[in-house]
Amino acid sequence: MAAVTDHGHAMKVAMLLSCGSFEGFFGGVQGQTRETYLKSYRGDWSWYYARGLVENGIKPTLYIPSLRESGRYETELGVAVRFLPLARWYVPAERVWLKRLSRTNPLSLYLDERLNTIALMEPLRESLRTDEIDLLYIQEYWSGRFDHVVTRVDIPVTAADHGGVSRGVLKWFKRRSFARTPFVYSQTPNECDIVQAFGGRSKLLPNGCDTREFSPDPSRRRDKTILTVARLTDKQKRTSDLIRALALLPQDWRLDIVGSGPDLAKLKKCAAEVGVAERVVFHGFLGREAVRDLFRSCGVYAMPSSNEAVAIAALEAMGCGASVVLSRIRAFEWLVEDGVDGRLVPVADPAALSLAIIDAWNRREQFGAAAAATVRKRFDTRKLYQELATSLRAAAHA
Repeated sequence: MAAVTDHGHAMKVAMLLSCGSFEGFFGGVQGQTRETYLKSYRGDWSWYYARGLVENGIKPTLYIPSLRESGRYETELGVAVRFLPLARWYVPAERVWLKRLSRTNPLSLYLDERLNTIALMEPLRESLRTDEIDLLYIQEYWSGRFDHVVTRVDIPVTAADHGGVSRGVLKWFKRRSFARTPFVYSQTPNECDIVQAFGGRSKLLPNGCDTREFSPDPSRRRDKTILTVARLTDKQKRTSDLIRALALLPQDWRLDIVGSGPDLAKLKKCAAEVGVAERVVFHGFLGREAVRDLFRSCGVYAMPSSNEAVAIAALEAMGCGASVVLSRIRAFEWLVEDGVDGRLVPVADPAALSLAIIDAWNRREQFGAAAAATVRKRFDTRKLYQELATSLRAAAHA
């Protein structure tokens, strides 16, 4: 049954994505055009969450800043997409000034985010009115965008943790920003504690896995193939560590890398330098069914990232009964118990990664069964998205 608001219509939620522009992230990193994004791109958290809201009677619209696109588009999933055109003055600023600005400095990064947000505020406000949005959901609450928007719109706002980190982020305005929202969503208990230390109210709501779609297939035979599904940005995902770990494994091991991104050439060069180029396959971006087939047939699923939320790809691999090796970071420590339903290894340690891969392969049946059970018990989207929808209704009326 659809959730009905005080205005007499089904509740409408806008989900503002964190990218600076559609062209910069979805175009430059993911290789998408407007047409391919609207027709077939369904591979990130926003589409998963939006579909879950539709199933629970809420009408979601994805809001995406853009340098060239504008307008609202409907999709076959019942999820709308609206492109928010960035102000004309921002385009030369982005090309000239921001390109010279170091984004590794917390202050300059924050100024970058605030300036980008100023450039989208007018179309954002207009779209919220035109679309009759009841609540705005912002991706990433540690960002300057959250601080700017939450004090400048006249509808309820909430925000979420989708992998952003609090460490090294400017927090001058966080207490004021958190005070303007009834609560935010966090992926781990530790993250909830950090939010509360800055005066915020946090709900624990991790990413999930659709266990109806991502489940084990006992008829599939697993072989000595390592699989990783990740955006090719090596600073965060550290796929090069997997390539170096492969060089330490016997010759019969292979590595499948699924994903696109700016570091493709760098990773291919790494594979050649360590002598494993013929044992690595770069698949590029694949659809859900193709990825699910790989989850069900890989010998080990590995993700050695330096930071993550509770990664959907890792959840889906576990849901399919894959034996997993993940980095020892906050989100993965909450997801996996080392030696019970997978292995955890230090970040930036290819040698430890290679040893854990061998161990995960040797115990693949034990780890795979336990991993699938963990996902069914704690991360099933049917329960999590119902909780999300219920809490969004509460936030809209807070």
